[in-house]
Order: sequence, then structure tokens, then C-alpha cells
Amino acid sequence: MPWVDHAWLRMDRPENLIVVNSVLWTDRPVDDDVMRAVLEERLIGQFPRFTQRPEPPRTPFGRAHWVTDESFDLDRHLVYVTLDPPGDMAALQQYVGDVQHVPLDPALPLWQVHIISGFDAGTAVLSRIHHSVADGIALTRVLLSLTDEQPDAGFAPPHDGRSPPLPRRVGRLLSESVSTVTHPSRLVQMGSNAVHDAARLAHIADLPPKRPSLLNGQVGVAKLATWSEPIALDEVKAIGRACGCTLNDVMLAALGGAFRRYLVEHGEEPADVPVLVPVDLRPPDQPLPRELGNNFGFFFVNLPVAAADPRERLEVAHARAEELKSSPEALVALGVLAGMGISPGPVEDFGVAFFVTKASGLVTNVPGPQQPIYFAGAKVDGVIGWVPRGGDMTFGISIFSYHGTVRIGVSTDAATIPDPEALVAGFQDELQVLSAAVAQAV
Repeated sequence: MPWVDHAWLRMDRPENLIVVNSVLWTDRPVDDDVMRAVLEERLIGQFPRFTQRPEPPRTPFGRAHWVTDESFDLDRHLVYVTLDPPGDMAALQQYVGDVQHVPLDPALPLWQVHIISGFDAGTAVLSRIHHSVADGIALTRVLLSLTDEQPDAGFAPPHDGRSPPLPRRVGRLLSESVSTVTHPSRLVQMGSNAVHDAARLAHIADLPPKRPSLLNGQVGVAKLATWSEPIALDEVKAIGRACGCTLNDVMLAALGGAFRRYLVEHGEEPADVPVLVPVDLRPPDQPLPRELGNNFGFFFVNLPVAAADPRERLEVAHARAEELKSSPEALVALGVLAGMGISPGPVEDFGVAFFVTKASGLVTNVPGPQQPIYFAGAKVDGVIGWVPRGGDMTFGISIFSYHGTVRIGVSTDAATIPDPEALVAGFQDELQVLSAAVAQAV
């Protein structure tokens, strides 16, 4: 097992499982036979990792390794449930939150698919895949490869046996603000600049720990999950165009405003909130390797919460994103993760604490397909998902765009942030405030 994957395998804690959770829902019930065929041919047939389980290292300081599950049975990875009436979005959100703390069986390949009936007129499909199998960016591409652009497209695998590159159907995280970091020539340049990397690592080490706040506390086992109604993507883009900012800048500014509202409403002085933001380090248009794995880094970003004026928050978000364009921080973070995988367990625990004591949560922004997609013949009405958070981080935020709309999803520690719906509502309100502020300034 690669050292980075090994590091993620060992990070599981009962309070924060290292499992990528994502859910989609369809406009009509999914055909079970077609769904099984899709999973057999596009998931299991294309990526052998889904038939392999981790075997513990044979020596005290060795790595775990992947072994084929000789008794692999798809049925052991499918969970069939039916929501109680009324089977609405609130019931689905409750179910998704409830299962996030349930560990995957280490004796089996580390993934599950929950087929959820009784949800409105269709089916909801929740996937749960351990981070040691692949990072969330890769798994987004894997899961979207199970869908089609036409309802009757069938489910034959690619003719050349490779995983589809999906260049038009899913983008990279923060693609607008960090494209220079992920360009291959940029990777070579930064990888050879050891002095610069060392300086950036020193900068990371020098970042202050997150401040005491109601957003930071003793995490428990119980989790909550909620997400917004779809928001018109053109309206969000119009805000960015009017200010010379990217879509990502607008999203981070609105998120900063949502946290500001939340802190003020709970009687706390607002201050910037430090988060981790993942970034893909793979060449963007190449197919995923069959063995999958983790190949990503992350940036430390301060959400603009302290500024009271919404336009100022947008300007701060834009300036911080511009600064990241020339930063090798993501590559440095990848190297640190690899080093943690090599280290003994107590040393890795120290390394995890090193990162999570500097960030309250994790934020991802994934550009998804902008045309309707279909799963097992049924139209997908919505998609949202969360990459895991380690240590004592209390929240994960997912921003996912699909078919001309964007949603925000919030997953929180129930003991620390018991009302994630307030953050979702604040985010939607902040987009309206930004739109009005921009229109007034024009």
C-alpha cells in the first residue's frame, strides 16, 4: 500500500471516520438489476481496489497491503433501506447524518452503497468509501463514471478498459484559483525547488493554532448532515463577473458571511475561520489509474469572517486565492502525508494533530457536470458529498455544481455545531446580499 494511502488508513477514529460520503437522488426509482450491472462493470470491473481489503502490516513499522477478497460478494456491500413516511428531504438528510459515524467492516473491501427507497418519487443512493482507497477528488470521478448523459445509454465499460477521463463532466477542486499549481510544468518546477518548499513547510508550521471558539470543541461520535436547495449558477457567476472575481471567490466570501452570521447569532465575536481546502495534483485530463489511491494536497485558507462589509469579504477572498496561485503548499502537504504514512502510529498521531489544530474544518468546491446525468436509467436530480475530516475538526463543507445549479452541503459534529441548517441558510442569504451589494455598486 502506498505510504499516503497507509496514512489515511490509520487515521480512523470513532469520533471522525476517514470515509468519503456522497449521496445522489433520482426522479424515479432505480432499476435494481441495471444498478447492479453498472456497479459490476464500471466500478468492480474497472477498479480492482473495490475487491481488495487491507491486511495489517506484518512488522511493527511496516505498511498494510491490499489483498484480494477471495470471497468477494457484491451483496455484502449493498445496504437496502426504506425511509419512513413522508420520505422527504429532511428524512434523507437525517439518514445520511446518522450513518456517517458507522465504521466500515475492515474484514471486507472498504466501501458500501446504500440504496434508499421511499424517498419522494425516486431513489437515493449513498456511497461510503474509505479514504485509503482513493481521495475524494478521484472518487468523485469514479462515481460520476457510473452515470450516463442519456437515459438509454446502456452500461458497457469503455472499450479500451481504462477509466473514463470525464474532462467535461467533472472539474478539479478550486480549478479557477489554483490551476497554475496543478499544471505538470508547475509541478516539476515546484518539486525541484526544495528551498522554497522548506520555507513553505516552515510557514505551515508557524501558522497559529485555531482559536477557542464555539466552532471548535470536543468532538463526539454523532454527526449531522444537511444541504441547500439548488441555487442558480448564472446568478452566482454574475456576482463574480461584476467584481472581477471567480466563482470560487464568491463561494468562499458567502461562506465567510454565513459563519459571521452564525457566530454573531450565538454571541461570539466574529473572526476569520481557518479551513483546509483540498486540491488535485493529477494531470486533469488523464484517466484515473486502476489502482486509484491518493494524490492530492491541500491549502490552509482563512475564510473571510472578520470583515463586516460583504464586498470587503469578497475582496479578501479574491486576494487570498490569488496568493495561493504561486504557492507550493499543496505539494508540501502531500509530502508530509507520505511522511506520516512511513512513521510509527504515535508519530502519525502527532502529525495529524499538527494539521488539525490549525484548521476548524474542511471545504471542497467541486464543479460537476453541467448537463443532466442518469444513474441506471433514472435522471439524477441532485448530488452532494463530503470528504472526511480528521482529528477534532468539527465541520465539512461541500459546494457542488450540477446542471446549471449549485448546492452547499454541511456536515457537522452534532455536539459542537448542532444546527448546520443555520449555516446553509446563512450561505444562501449571503449570496443574495452580495448580489444586491454588487448591483448597487454598478
